[in-house]
Amino acid sequence: MRVSEYLAANQSKLSMRSTILLLTFLVTPLSSWAETPDTPDLKRWGWDAHKMVCAIAWWDMEESTQDKVIELLAVDGRYDRFLDSCLWADEVRGRDATYDRWTTAHYVNLPRGATDFDIERDCANTFCVVEGIIESRNLLAASDEVNRERLDALRFLGHIIGDIHQPLHAGYADDRGGNDTQIMLFGNETNLHSAWDWGLIDHTGKRWIDYASELYFDISNSDRAEWTSEDPGSWSVESFEIVYASAYDLDDGIVGQDYYDRHIELIETRIQQAGVRLADWLDNLLGD
Repeated sequence: MRVSEYLAANQSKLSMRSTILLLTFLVTPLSSWAETPDTPDLKRWGWDAHKMVCAIAWWDMEESTQDKVIELLAVDGRYDRFLDSCLWADEVRGRDATYDRWTTAHYVNLPRGATDFDIERDCANTFCVVEGIIESRNLLAASDEVNRERLDALRFLGHIIGDIHQPLHAGYADDRGGNDTQIMLFGNETNLHSAWDWGLIDHTGKRWIDYASELYFDISNSDRAEWTSEDPGSWSVESFEIVYASAYDLDDGIVGQDYYDRHIELIETRIQQAGVRLADWLDNLLGD
C-alpha cells in the first residue's frame, strides 16, 4: 500500500527567500555559528548534515513561516536558531522515556529483494520514519496553538525528514541499515552506516555552514519543482534505490577515494532535497 493513499493532497508553494535576507543571514558573526562540541554517541549526520538540511530549509521557507517557527521555538527557550532544534530528536533518543516510542522513527528497514516501500510490510512491527513524518505533520496541522506538543512535532519533523534522506536510514533490516557491515573507511575501521552518516561528508574537509550555503545556491527553481512531494514513502524509495544500486559496491570492505567520488554528489543532492522539502512542508503547514 502506498503512503500517498494516506495523505490528502496539498498545493505546494515554491518560493525563495530574498537574496538580501539570505546574505544578511550568511554574514551573521561567526560566534553565533560556533560548532557544537562532538559527543561520542551522536552520529555526525546528526551534526553536520542535519544542520545543513535545516539551514537550507530556513533559507528557503517563507518569512511568515519563519515567524511561526520562531513562536514555537520560544516554547522551549533554548534555541537561537531553527537548526539547533533539528538536533533535539537525537538528544532525547534513549535518554527521555517520554519519547521512547520515537526511538525507531529515525529509520525504516526494507527486506532484501524489495523494490518499493510498503508501509504495511515495512512499518508493521515498528513506528518507522515514514509514520513519524506523517504523525508530526498531522500534529502541526491540527491547530494553530503555540504549545509543547506542536513544538515537539516541529522538532521531530525537522530531524526525521533529514533522516529519511540519508540512504542507509532506509536500508536492509538484516544488517541494521549498514551498522553490521564492517568496512575500512580511509584506513579506519567503522561500519557502512557511519560512512554515510559522517565519513563521506567529513572527507570533503568543508565547514558545515560553508557547505550548506554552497549547496543552497546550487538549487534551481526547476529542482524545487521536481523535488516537490507530499509522499514521504517515495523519499524512502529514493534512499533505498541508492542502497541497492551502489551503496554496497565495496572492494573487499574498503571505502576510499573511488567510493567517495562515486557517491558524494548523491549525498549532497539528498541534503538539498531534504532542505527544500522541509521548507515546502513547513510553508504549507505554518505559512500564510
